[in-house]
Amino acid sequence: MIVVDSNVLAARNLTSVQTRAAEQVEELDPLWIAPPLWRYEFQNILAKTIWARQLTPEAAMAAWRTISTQMAENEHEPSPEKVIELSSRYRITGYDANFIALAMEMGVMCVTEDGELQRMFPGIAVSMKDFATRPSSEGRVREAQPVYRTRQKRSN
Repeated sequence: MIVVDSNVLAARNLTSVQTRAAEQVEELDPLWIAPPLWRYEFQNILAKTIWARQLTPEAAMAAWRTISTQMAENEHEPSPEKVIELSSRYRITGYDANFIALAMEMGVMCVTEDGELQRMFPGIAVSMKDFATRPSSEGRVREAQPVYRTRQKRSN
């Protein structure tokens, strides 16, 4: 199991120069999790690809349906305390802190192409390339805490 950020999800589900790298990551570890925030970030990525005329709105909706199905059971909410603590301590956005906090709480790596996060959290945040070439014994982080929340569906 690994935490993946929205750009890794996009690389896997939208054709790009990084698609093959994302596929290699998935071959090594097919259980991808993310905080619910991934939905909004991915929708923003889709919007930008539509604006750039790289996708039609119909193709974007098809990609959205595919990834929503894939990630339906793989959303986990990190603790707000951990998110705020990381944001204030490391001066990172709450968005980035969600992914890092989830990785820390689940005791797994966060695969991201964000170089700043890789530098700030070297034992946790790794690039797709580094994840694919790491020794197989490296996969769990030491700051693991068994606390996480599964996203609850709202009742109307």
